[in-house]
Amino acid sequence: MSETGRPSNEIDYYIATFSDEERQAYVAAETALDLASMLYQIRQEQGLTQQHAAERTGLKQQASSRLEKAVSNTQLGTLQRYLGALGYRIEISVIDNRTGNVAGKTSLSHA
Repeated sequence: MSETGRPSNEIDYYIATFSDEERQAYVAAETALDLASMLYQIRQEQGLTQQHAAERTGLKQQASSRLEKAVSNTQLGTLQRYLGALGYRIEISVIDNRTGNVAGKTSLSHA
């Protein structure tokens, strides 16, 4: 959708026809894809293979691969461990959908 909240192209018009349940599934899939892309870019920027990233985190290469695919339901602890080993931390914000106000924030560090 455009920044005004109105549909801006054919895809947006199509998405506007979704039921609430379909829209929630779409948003969840979009978020998973964004996260997978972010993890891939971080690993690439550090010049690491999936195997080397996995070795740093104590995960198997297959687990490292799954993190970079939007199809897996990643556990927060696994994500925290993976990103912590690559020098990153997770910040979580809880935001009121009606007002946009931030109700709270927390930062998760790799232990």
